Amino acid sequence: MALKQAFAQNAILRKERSEKFLNKQNIKINPHLPVIEDETEAKIKSPEETVKRAVTALFATQIAMDCLNPEADVKESATFFGEMLARLGLSDEPTPEEKMFFALVNENAPKPTAKFASDMSWRIEMVIPLLWACGIISEDLSYPDKESEYIEQARMIAACDNFDELMQKVNMRNPSKILDKADLLFRMDWACVDARLRGEIPSGNLNPDVVVEQHKGINWLIGAFDAENWDKVKPHT
Repeated sequence: MALKQAFAQNAILRKERSEKFLNKQNIKINPHLPVIEDETEAKIKSPEETVKRAVTALFATQIAMDCLNPEADVKESATFFGEMLARLGLSDEPTPEEKMFFALVNENAPKPTAKFASDMSWRIEMVIPLLWACGIISEDLSYPDKESEYIEQARMIAACDNFDELMQKVNMRNPSKILDKADLLFRMDWACVDARLRGEIPSGNLNPDVVVEQHKGINWLIGAFDAENWDKVKPHT
């Protein structure tokens, strides 16, 4: 009981730290937002689950980006990333929506609409918190006012010959750090939604597209709102 009470107190302190940071960045705060899951309630994915999901989604987003580039060879892209997925032993990992992009190795496969490809490409921002959580992004997450940089990490992943080699580069952050980030993104996302509803520019110069996708990704990571289906994760603000 004492441990549970301590973790519950951690959640309150976490909210307070987030609000202090938001104040410094001039981001609008809703003091009535609840605390998020504490360490006893969160269902944080294992390092293996996190890496498998991050890498698979990363490759799918790259194919989607090529679908939006009229100069790109989409079949070549799907072949390249599909082969990398197979080399890492992750061919069974794509979600139903991701499979549509890897299927583009077949010229007769239906090509995703521009909107579907655009939506998939934005999922790169869902991947970013996962790469950070498992230590592949070693520094802290960048302030979400612009799209994330990840090319260095993608090259590192691509250079691995197998999944075991990739896992040797993983150093999962502790649950408290992950929940700190989840709490902050939850409150940032609320500020973006509030601004949209009011027809205003998000406070703190937040990029709402980046914030909502990162919020979705970290919700999957911590199992918030039973967010197990990557294709259907909701941010919930």
